[in-house]
Amino acid sequence: MLARLHVIISSEKDNDINKVKEALIKINPLFSISPARPYAMIKDHSELFITFNIEQNQIQPLLDQLNNDWTGEIDSCQCYGFNTKMFDSLVYCLEFDIFN
Repeated sequence: MLARLHVIISSEKDNDINKVKEALIKINPLFSISPARPYAMIKDHSELFITFNIEQNQIQPLLDQLNNDWTGEIDSCQCYGFNTKMFDSLVYCLEFDIFN
């Protein structure tokens, strides 16, 4: 299945963005990560998108590794870093979607 992860980072600094990208690559070296761009909805934030293939039995372990409290169904969910434990403290929000 094709999956997409939308990552919003609480910084526009290249060093911070690269730190988050490195953490993501450690989680899955096969992640295809887009270039970061400013996130228009919140000042001084950046966003990037990740696409990857995933099997059904790999979804929950990945979600557990990225964050400890997701909202929504397993194939379309989100979480925020201000009230949960993210894989990196610079991550403000994650949105995960599966495309069949």
